[in-house]
Formats: sequence, structure tokens, C-alpha cells
Amino acid sequence: MDGLLFVPARGNALGAFSVRTARPGAGQDRVGLAFTSEERLHAALGGTQRWIRLSRPALMALLRPLGIEDIRLDPLYVGPEVPAVVLPDERPVLTGVWRHAQWLPDEVW
Repeated sequence: MDGLLFVPARGNALGAFSVRTARPGAGQDRVGLAFTSEERLHAALGGTQRWIRLSRPALMALLRPLGIEDIRLDPLYVGPEVPAVVLPDERPVLTGVWRHAQWLPDEVW
């Protein structure tokens, strides 16, 4: 392992980029996002998500001026809190293939 993480990023026509951030729940502080593999990044964010390779210290150096002190490593979902659902005990709970949740755009938060 070379110590570099896969960090979701956005680019512009001039070649500049910005790393993506998210909020783990309504009213919570923004966090940085990083993944240990390209496959995990694409499973969480979709196959078209662009990324850059950064070390943890380099990512923190980009995030600290924004007031972000936390990085979520390999998150499956970061977005609005999902309300809990109470199921009656007499009904069976269906299980199936594990699917990763698709993230909402940062602008939603």
C-alpha cells in the first residue's frame, strides 16, 4: 500500500479541481471523503465519479482551511438522515443482495 487514498473530486475546464465533501446528517459539520480503492469509491458514488490520489496529510491540508477536521474513510452513504422504520413483528423481513446507496449531490446539503 502506497498510503495514497482515492479522493472524489470535481474538475473544471481550466484543469483546477476541488475535493468533494459531505455532511453525515442534517445539521452536522462537513467531512472529507476518501476511499481505499477505486472500486469502493465507484460502489459508493457511481462509476462516473472522478477522483484524485492524495495522502491523508495532503487531504487534511486542503480541508483544514474550510474548517473540516474529519475524514470519512470508505463511507457507504453520507447524506440526509434516513428515518427509522418500525416493522411489525409478525411480518417477515425480506433480505436480498447488498447494494450501496447512491449519494446525493453536495448542493443538497
